[in-house]
Amino acid sequence: MVVPEAATQVIQDPNTSGLRSSNLVEFQRRVLDRQLENEERALAEILNGSPGSHIFLDRSVADGFAYLAHNGEEPFPEIVEAWKRVSIRYHTVFFLEQNPAYEGAEHRAETPEIARALHEAIRGEYESRGIELVGIPWISASERVTLILKEAERRA
Repeated sequence: MVVPEAATQVIQDPNTSGLRSSNLVEFQRRVLDRQLENEERALAEILNGSPGSHIFLDRSVADGFAYLAHNGEEPFPEIVEAWKRVSIRYHTVFFLEQNPAYEGAEHRAETPEIARALHEAIRGEYESRGIELVGIPWISASERVTLILKEAERRA
């Protein structure tokens, strides 16, 4: 099961339009809330359906720390508390190398330079929290999927 990126959901939600540029901390609170909702929903589906299945998250709570730090903001209490509760869920973090020819998505405002800086900030957050990263090179999507599934099965 794949859990979609919470930030994209918040960015595309008409009720939070413009929040990312007007109030980064509140935006990150909304992303955190959506992330936790998505994770809980995925866990419930797995528990009610197919035990032993993998859940793949596009992002995690740790990413929020990197976005806050990159923008000069301190972590807010809710994100710190959420990390304490959910970090045990993140058994393996597959850290995908960025596309060398980065192009922003329609809902993303980052330049290639900012995207690279955020990518490294996210890597640093996981490493500083003692989370093991499995590097996934920039190869075709099908090769990435094959590599990730093989590694996930090996680690199960």
